[in-house]
This record gives sequence, C-alpha cells and structure tokens, in this order.
Amino acid sequence: MKTKAPQHAPRQRRVRTDIREALLNAALVEFGAKGFDGASTRAIAARVDAHQPQINYHFESKMALWTAAVDHLFALLGEEMAGLFPTGPTNIDAAQLAVDFADGIRRFVAFAARHPELNQIMVHEGTADSDRLAWLTKTHVKPLFDAVASAWTLLREAGVAAPIDSDIVYYLLVGGASTPYSNAPEVRLLTGHDPQSSKWISAHADALITTLLPGISCSRPASRPRRNSETEPRFD
Repeated sequence: MKTKAPQHAPRQRRVRTDIREALLNAALVEFGAKGFDGASTRAIAARVDAHQPQINYHFESKMALWTAAVDHLFALLGEEMAGLFPTGPTNIDAAQLAVDFADGIRRFVAFAARHPELNQIMVHEGTADSDRLAWLTKTHVKPLFDAVASAWTLLREAGVAAPIDSDIVYYLLVGGASTPYSNAPEVRLLTGHDPQSSKWISAHADALITTLLPGISCSRPASRPRRNSETEPRFD
C-alpha cells in the first residue's frame, strides 16, 4: 500500500511569511538607523541571516520594501491605539475622552520605547521634501494628526487640556513621547538611567500626562479594555 507524500505547502507558506515579516522588521531598524539612502538591502538581509535574493523575491525594489516596512510599522501602531479616539465629534463625554487620551499617551510612549525606529524614520524623512515624505504624510501621518487635533480641541473646550494650539501639541506629544528612545544612548550618558526600564517608561508617560492634561489626575485611569492580543509590553 502506497503512503501519501508529506504535505509541505502549509509549512512553506508559513516560512515565507515568517521571512517576509523578519525582513520588514529588519528594514525598519536599518531605515531608522541610516535613512532610505544610507540603508542597503544587503545589510537588511544580513540582519536576519537571509539572502539578498529573498528580498528581491518578496519586494520588487528597495522603495517597495521601504513602503511595506512603513505600512507594517503604522499597522502595529494602529493596533496599539485602536478604539481610543472617537470617530465622530458628536455626543462625546469629555471626562471619558480625557481618560482615553491619557491612556493613548501611555500606549504611545510604550510603543515608541519598543519601536524607536518610528521617530528615527520620521526624522530622516521629515527633513527634506520628497515623494516618500508626501506619501508618508498623506497615508499615515495626517490621519493621526487629525485624530489628535480633534480630540485635543474638545479637551481644551472642556478645560482639561493645557492651553496649547492643536497644531503645536501634536509635535510636543510625538517628539516628547519618542525622543528618549530614539536617543537612548544619550539618555544613559546624561542621566545614568535606562529609558527602556518599566519604571522610566511609566514615569515618562505620567510626566507627559501631567504636562498636557492638567485637568485630570495623573493616577492610572480606568482605561478601555484591550483585546486579548493587546497585552501590556514587558520591559526587563
């Protein structure tokens, strides 16, 4: 009686998916450290012990790899921030919005600590006009900017938020939340502290909340529950 040949297709698909995700994560680190022009696909492949032809297999060009990596990064950010901000401006409870905004600050600080390449890539791309910057701004940054501005306007009207213009507070929030992690070596030299420690991350988030939302307590709010897959990150 003949036995059936083993089925390798599902495993092959899984392996290909794993390699693609590994290449995306490696690309984020490389693009964050060196910018688009300074990064090389050879170095990206080497970061995950892959071969350069594997990049060519999954991505048709360096630009396609950069685009896919940025999409991947902002998808992760979207998962982290899901459900925090209202989709429409009507019938919003300001007290709950303040709690959600504070929770959003904590989540964003934690995300920036895990992904310093977010700020690094934005700094690289934001210094000069380019097609990449135009695409990045329209596709990913502007929707976040609009969501923050809308929520911030309501919080200011409710007397919860600091009297800061919404256009300015976006940069205070993004820069203030992410700089210690993209500049982690400097933080260690200046302060003697590890910005990746859970104590630092918690104190950092609380400081931003105290500064930006003086109308609420800095004690941890009763935030919206996360989905099962959205567990708090661990920082050893």
